[in-house]
Amino acid sequence: MAQLSFRDRFFSPPVARALTSPSGILSFGAGAAVGIVATAPVSVPLAAVGAVVGGVVGLGARIAVALPRNSAKPSIDAFAVQEPWRHAVLDAIRAQGRFTKAVRTFRDGPLKTAVGAVGDRMDDAVDECWQVAQRGQLLTEARRAINDRETAWELQQAQNALGGNTPNDTQARTIRSLESQLETAARMDALIESTKDRLDLLNARLDESVTRAIELSVSGGQSGVASLDDDVEGIVDELASLRLAIEDLNSPGSAGPSGEPRTARGS
Repeated sequence: MAQLSFRDRFFSPPVARALTSPSGILSFGAGAAVGIVATAPVSVPLAAVGAVVGGVVGLGARIAVALPRNSAKPSIDAFAVQEPWRHAVLDAIRAQGRFTKAVRTFRDGPLKTAVGAVGDRMDDAVDECWQVAQRGQLLTEARRAINDRETAWELQQAQNALGGNTPNDTQARTIRSLESQLETAARMDALIESTKDRLDLLNARLDESVTRAIELSVSGGQSGVASLDDDVEGIVDELASLRLAIEDLNSPGSAGPSGEPRTARGS
């Protein structure tokens, strides 16, 4: 997940409030006082410099406290995406909650600790599912922007206009551009469908992992933990591969001569 740069965190409301707040002013004053006390015995001009340096240091400490921290985990809001991505995220969150509840039923000891560690990977799976859902949403929106019906009609018109003759360079490039846009739409459709299907499968496997954790809480068998951990790890890896597949969607020739894909007109 992309994190905020230092510049973004510095130019943020918390830092602005720190600069103008009474505590910020007091921090600058306290630092300046320390600088004066430390340098006044040497010389008056140096004391002035010490006051400035001390004030900056004091204010800098106040700003450091106010700087927003980069969150280690993404903030998940399933309702920020549309179906079917929302449903996938909600399913993963439910599985995560059930797994956490199952871990609480274990007696304290090595088995509970081991299964709890698997729960950390379950958290990673939910995070990855959320990343996939966000990219799936972007992919869906991009696909809707391609008016494949109009493009197909224009392609048919361009081909009919040839009357069986060999196209000239401009006609050939026009036809190829229209064909490329239809190919792009088809690739997007295929990726959307395959991603939805794989998300359903991976969420079913998450539910299966919860069931196995519940079984371990009853049997108390340590031997099944390694297999459970491997399965959840595999789910995380597959979710990551789904995310990368969307990110790496390669659409050669999907743009026309102008470099812009044909977008839908109207709704």
